[in-house]
Formats: sequence, structure tokens, C-alpha cells
Amino acid sequence: TEIRVLYDDQYLYFGVVCFDSQPEKIVANEMRRDGELQNDDYFEIFIDASHDHRNAFYFAVNPLGARRDALIRDEGSNINWNWDGIWIAKVKRTERGWTAEIAIPFYTLRFKKGKNQTWGINFGRHIARKREEIYWSPILRDYGWSGKYKVSYCGHLQGLENLNQGKRIQITPYLIGGSIQEEEEASLTRSVDLGLDLKYRLTSNLTADITINTDFAQVEADQEQFNMTRFSLFFPEKRGFFLEGADIFRVGERYRPYEPPSTLFFFSRTIGLSEDGREIPVIGGVRITGKTGSYDLGILNVLTDSTSYEEDDEQVNIEKTNYSVIRVKRDFLEKSTVGIMVLSKDSLDSSYYNRGAAFDFNLALGKSLKMGGYAGKTFTPDLKGKDWAANLDFIWESDFFMADVSYADVGENFNSELGFVPRTDIRKIKANLGIGPRPNILNIRQMFFFNNFIYIENHSGQLESRNILTGMFNLFQNGSNLLLAYMQNYEYLTDGFEIKENVFIPSEAHKFNQFIGWFESDKSKSIALRTEVNLGQFYNGRLFRVNTSGILKLNKNLNMEFIYDRNQFDLPVDGGKFTTNIVAARVIYSFTPDLYAKAYLQWNDDENLLINNFLFRWIYKPGANIYFIYNETRKLGSEGYIQDRALMLKVSFLFNY
Repeated sequence: TEIRVLYDDQYLYFGVVCFDSQPEKIVANEMRRDGELQNDDYFEIFIDASHDHRNAFYFAVNPLGARRDALIRDEGSNINWNWDGIWIAKVKRTERGWTAEIAIPFYTLRFKKGKNQTWGINFGRHIARKREEIYWSPILRDYGWSGKYKVSYCGHLQGLENLNQGKRIQITPYLIGGSIQEEEEASLTRSVDLGLDLKYRLTSNLTADITINTDFAQVEADQEQFNMTRFSLFFPEKRGFFLEGADIFRVGERYRPYEPPSTLFFFSRTIGLSEDGREIPVIGGVRITGKTGSYDLGILNVLTDSTSYEEDDEQVNIEKTNYSVIRVKRDFLEKSTVGIMVLSKDSLDSSYYNRGAAFDFNLALGKSLKMGGYAGKTFTPDLKGKDWAANLDFIWESDFFMADVSYADVGENFNSELGFVPRTDIRKIKANLGIGPRPNILNIRQMFFFNNFIYIENHSGQLESRNILTGMFNLFQNGSNLLLAYMQNYEYLTDGFEIKENVFIPSEAHKFNQFIGWFESDKSKSIALRTEVNLGQFYNGRLFRVNTSGILKLNKNLNMEFIYDRNQFDLPVDGGKFTTNIVAARVIYSFTPDLYAKAYLQWNDDENLLINNFLFRWIYKPGANIYFIYNETRKLGSEGYIQDRALMLKVSFLFNY
């Protein structure tokens, strides 16, 4: 792989030649902007422009010209895959492999002022058919699954002189119009609206974003889920304004892959969305993010409008509300941080408020060991005392041995209304241990033997939950994988809960065990399947669950995905024998890397809902888009009706000054 770097007064250029002795076997299936590239061949760039050895910009391109970018923070502890930088990439397949030319404007990057610059940089290449990852500055297996995001191991890019970040102001106005039906018996009403997003570079490393009359019409619907627990489900944030810079606002229990968070002190979906996912109008907002010296700074202020809607034949009234978040984090030692966060939610129609303050830290104790934690307190009228939460964790991560031990304590009255807090009044101990040998047998690349333990009691000392998961995970040379595990559960219910309408799990102590298994085929192939099975006891009954998903890549333009989730319950209560089904299908046709159409269809038989999303997106120039959107939620059955729908055209423009 050959890389050449040039620059002028506006752009940083990369010329890349990816030689391949078998160019006909290059894997390239994804074409659209921000698509998933991990199963394709691709080339990636890591740029530590501030040269702080902690944070970096990430850019990747595949042989079809699909681009993906991200912001890497704190050595990969937080990665914002939803950041959309402005940059250009063109590719070409050749008889010797493939080539890429990449141009990144200096105003996309944040760097310190100075006549002579030295930046951290690394390059990576993925060859999908070999499952091979290659890096310019070596990444060792002992760095763990996130090793390539450890910015401190980047090499250096020198010889950059008299750089100018150039344009300081980026204005993105938008125009949206169409027809909307917001209530089940309402007629379609025409709607035309204007809005504005403005980005202003306060300093070379500090940016202010302003949004006025914010619109999220192009955001895809949440994936339907059936809740088998007594706690709230977690749905990820998908709205652009809240995603950019979101990593700096993260305070709570440490992120672990494939797990929903247990407690987040701040979670942006509490702004502009009701508990059941209904949109609340966002009048406007201001966000300031960036770095000044050794300090990371994040300030967020959003104003939402009052609104009302009917739910279960009752009127729900939402007050006009102001949300404020202030976050300061300081670097210390080589790879460690300490920070504070202050939250405030204030109704403008009443005297109600909810506030909070938190302290957190992350301490790197060598290349494999790290520890971290947080402590926070909330302030809510009529909730006094027992309103704190804290967490402490230790993680050892190497190629062969993994250990993750943590303790969390959440008070009965801890009430962060700007956060995600599924459980209160708990003391929780977690211990995850595993080894990962690499035996040269049966085409296995690596085996993982693991034991995960969770113990939760309330502050009276009553055991509420205990889960022990023991199993084996095999990663094969072609990228397919197999998991076999056995889970032992204990749940003490002081109150029963309704798992389905008029079906209740009784309040008592429950011991139940389950077998869990899944197989996932090589996702770089044109057809890929994943099947997960849960079989065994469930509280005082039994459960058989099958979740199957698949990807069909018909050609470089057309990708299809499907999900089928089936839960078959047999509980010794009235109505306890029932089955739920969720079906989802997504079809994406990419005309070019900047022009695609997407249809997303979901059916949930428990709610008897059919949800349709159609999106046509054209990035007609970097940072400027045209969207055509159709969204519909339809209640099925003999008395079926359209619950809501919208047909919209949205055009955004970009002006740089």
C-alpha cells in the first residue's frame, strides 16, 4: 500500500494505491455515504490534528467510493460515528488493485495555531477476503478490539507550515414542505417551514453550533422491540444536531460493546422526544464543543415548545421547557481525564425543575489496565435524600486475557430526567472474565471462554437480580462466528409486572435458566445470515426465542436486509401462552456514493402496527442535501387506521464564509 501526502492553502491531500495480486477478489458491496464498511475492503486515515495523543478525526473509503467518518475521543473510549465532516474522495479499480484520492479541507479539522505543525497520523487497510488489517504505525493484538483507535500509537506527520483553517462560518438553511397527518382521525394538512443551522469556529479548536426551528424529518424510525423486562428499553439517538459532539457529554457507566447502557447521567433523547417517542417541537438550540488547552468543553442549551396529544384516550400536555448542559473535562497524565457535568431542566410554564451535577474520571494505568468512575446527585422538588449515584470500574484488556469488574450504587430518589436511568435503589456488582487463545485448529482464528456475573440488591440488602452467563465464542478465519452459552437467572419481584396486555408475571422469587446460541456467517459475502436462539425457563414459565437476520447484496447498488424476531411464551397465568412476532426489512439502492433511496418496513404483531419509512437522499454538494421523505404508522386489524403519516420534501443549502 503506497500513500502520498500533499497540501496547499485549503486542502490536505492523500493519494493512495492499494496493490492487490488478485484484484478480481476485492470485496466492495457498500456504496452510500456513512454505510457500514467493516465487511468490505477499505482504506482508513486517523488524524490527530491537535497532537494531544488522545483524540483524532477518522476517514475511510472503500473501492466503490463509499465514505465514512467519525470523531475518536479518549483513545477510542468514545467514538462518534454520526459526525459528518466535509471532505472529498474519488476511487478507481485497476488491474493492480484500486486507488483513492482524498481531499480534506483544513476547516474540517481542528488544530492549534502555529507556523510549523506536527500532527499524529496513522493509516490502515482492510482486506476483507483475508480478514487482514494492516497499519502504517503498528497496532498490536494486545491493544484489544479497539486498538486501532488508540491515538497515542499514531506516527507523526511533519512538514506542515503556515496552515490556515480558512472559513470560520458555515450556514446551512433548509426549506421543508409537504403534507402531515399527526392524529389518527385528522386529515392531511399542508405544511411549509424554514430552519437554519449555523456553525461558527470560535477558535481553532472550539466551535459553536446554532439551530433554529430544528427539523428531523429524515431520521429513521426506531427499531421495534418487544420488552421482556420490567425496565425501560434503550433506543439510540439518531438526530444529527444531538449526535455531533455527543461523545463529550457522556457521563455514566462505561460503554461496553453489544450492551445497552445501565445508567447515563445525560441522554439527549430526553430532549425533543416524549417517553413513547413522539416528537416535541424544538424551537432552537446552541451547542459549543471543542478544546482549549488541556480542557474539553461542552455547552448545550435547547428550548422545546409546548404541545399536546392524546394517548389511551387521555390528553397529554407537554410544557415549554429549557434544557441546559455544561461539561468540562481536563486531560492529565498521559492518557487520563477528570471532569464535571451540570444539568438543568426548567419548565417555562410552571415552577417545575430538575437539576443534577456529576464528577467523573478515567485513569490509564498502562497499555492494558484502566479504571474509571463517576459520582452524581440530582435535585428534584419533593424528592429529598437518596438522590445520588456512583460507579467505579477496573478493566484489563489484552489479546489473551480480559477482565472487567465494576461496582455501581444508585439511590432510590436519583432522578436524572435528562438521563437514562432504568433502575434505582440498587447496589450492583459486575465481574466479566475471559481468555482468548488462538488455537491453530478447525479454521478458528480465536476462541473466547467467558464468565459474566451480575449481582444486584436494593439498599435494604434484598437480592433483586443475579445473572451468571458462561460460554464460548469462536471467531473463524473467514469472519463467521459461533456462540454457545448457558445463563442462570434469579429475579426477585416485589411487584409483578405486565409483560403483555393483561398478562402478568407474579411477584415472587424466580429462578430460571436458559441456553443461548448464535451463528453468524461471513458478512463479506453476497448472502450473510445470523440466527440467535434462546431456549429454556422464563420466570415461572418457558420461553423459546428465535431472532434471524440476513443481508442480501445483489450487486454494488442494491442491498437488502431483513430481521425476524419470534418469542414464544408459555407462562402458567391467564393468557400466558402467546407468541410475538416482529418483522423488519430494509432495502437500499445506491445510484452513486452521494445518491441513494432507502425503504424501511416494520411489522409488530404485539402492537398490531405497520411502520413504513421511505427516504431519498441526494448529497448534491458536500454538506448540502435534498431529501424526499414518506413516513407512515398504520394500526392494523378490523378497525385499522392510519395513526400518523407525512410526505415531505426537504432541501438544505451550504454557505461558507
